[in-house]
Amino acid sequence: MGKRQSIGFVLLWLVFLLAMTAASNSGVTEATDRYNTLNSKLAAAAVSSYQTSAPNNYSVTLNVKSSSFKAVGDGKTDDTAAIQKAMNKAKSLGGGVVYLPEGTYKTSNNIYVYSDTKVLGDRARIVRSNVNKDNAVLVISASQQDVVVEGLILSNTKTSNGIGIDLHANVKNVWITNNLFTGIRSQAININSVGIKHVQVSGNHFEKVTYGVLTNNGAKDVTDVRVVNNQFIDIYGDAIELNHSGVAYQSGSQFVIANNYISVPKGVGKSANSGFGVGISGATNVTIIGNVFEKARYEAIHIEDEAKHITIVGNIINGVQNDPDTGLNSGIYVIDGDYITIADNSIYRAHDFGIQLEYAIDKQATNVVITGNTVTDNSSGGIRVASYSGESNIIVSHNIVTRNKGDGIRIDGEVRNLKLTDNIVSDNTGYGLFLRRSGLGWYISGNSFYGNKSGDIGYGAEYKYPVPIRNQNKVAIVDLKDTKTDWINAFSLGSSSEGILYATAKQGTSYSTKLYKLSWNGSKLTIAQAAHDRSGTIEVLEPRMNGRTLQVQATSATAGKIAIDIQFEGLTLLK
Repeated sequence: MGKRQSIGFVLLWLVFLLAMTAASNSGVTEATDRYNTLNSKLAAAAVSSYQTSAPNNYSVTLNVKSSSFKAVGDGKTDDTAAIQKAMNKAKSLGGGVVYLPEGTYKTSNNIYVYSDTKVLGDRARIVRSNVNKDNAVLVISASQQDVVVEGLILSNTKTSNGIGIDLHANVKNVWITNNLFTGIRSQAININSVGIKHVQVSGNHFEKVTYGVLTNNGAKDVTDVRVVNNQFIDIYGDAIELNHSGVAYQSGSQFVIANNYISVPKGVGKSANSGFGVGISGATNVTIIGNVFEKARYEAIHIEDEAKHITIVGNIINGVQNDPDTGLNSGIYVIDGDYITIADNSIYRAHDFGIQLEYAIDKQATNVVITGNTVTDNSSGGIRVASYSGESNIIVSHNIVTRNKGDGIRIDGEVRNLKLTDNIVSDNTGYGLFLRRSGLGWYISGNSFYGNKSGDIGYGAEYKYPVPIRNQNKVAIVDLKDTKTDWINAFSLGSSSEGILYATAKQGTSYSTKLYKLSWNGSKLTIAQAAHDRSGTIEVLEPRMNGRTLQVQATSATAGKIAIDIQFEGLTLLK
């Protein structure tokens, strides 16, 4: 009875200690929980909610092969004039459907589309020949609105600067849906003029084009572009490029990239400045959700030039290659961005890191949350976080980082205000956590490190002053040798530690649990048993130190494997 009362008292005291610790750091926990809840809801949301219905109430249908327009569609006759005549007629009638029945329509100039017009194809291919100075297959003319392009095969055979669909200035309310785009020297959809807003690109197939969807610097105020449910296959440049570098908050904004399949493989394109699944430069308010990236030759997602308010959630990134081989061939790469959430993604088989926050002298990622991701089998490491100076404000929490070559989580540069909590980091070939330097405002707590080949935590030569770590844990399944296990490495107690240690050994229905008050000053371990509960013949022995590493051992009269659970609640100085 006395033993039960003792453990009950100590457990109550431990609960009180944990409650006080949690209260003092409630801001970190609550912020992390809010992000996790929000991102789970976003990932679970139906991607169809990002789409709107196109107009479908037209009073007239104009067949381009009718006697009024006389398109031929044999792939030899130039049908530019016939198709343009149908577009002009629709304009004069206040809108309508311009219908292209099955056939191959050769064109030699831009075809202009006007307001309230739906261009509808039925196995209809428009092939833009490599003549004349203009570049596009279709142009949505300046200041037009309520335009639908659906069911076409758009092939631009120009040898340079070709365009599939070009949106001119002040166009709004455009639906580009269920089309096929080809042309190795073409931008399939080009948005590079002012005043463009409310564009939906959905259900299309882009194959062997230079850029799939390109919004460029000329579209400095483009607003509300949704790229949803498309396939991008064997893209030469970038599948989706939001290129809006310039003054922060004075560039393109309100983008949704959702539920697309994206492949930009090595051996197709060659440019050293492209090869991204999604490239973002300076854009604001971007949501990237539910996409599958497979074989990006440079990076799956690239962010630079003061891009702000970017949410990357629920994506699968499978394979980033090394063309060009820059050491930056990572799943998600950020060199210059602010207010970025990277959550609930699965990232594996990148040539460098799964997630990489990089920096230069005047560029770095700030105000970033990395949470709930699975990062595995990447060739340089799992997650790299680096910054140069000033407030970084980085949260890395609740990630699973495993089986990477190199370190699981690597912290480089002077990262200020880093919260590193509740990650599981295991079986990496480097350290579980590598700290190149010390940092101010670091909160490291609740992480599990095990099976990492170089050790749990490693330090660089520039790591100078101690950083605190709170609350460590370790679970191991070990074999008995005769009646004892080997001494098992639990975790580092650094240069000093104070707190409560919980140790349990379990075998079948037998268990041994002990609670200790622990103090370590860097050379001497002072440990006092506070409580003990036991059932069966198994026993967990008093821990010892091996250098700065806490070790535990268990005994049992029964052959078989033993599970050991070690948890430390307190404060450790890492140095």
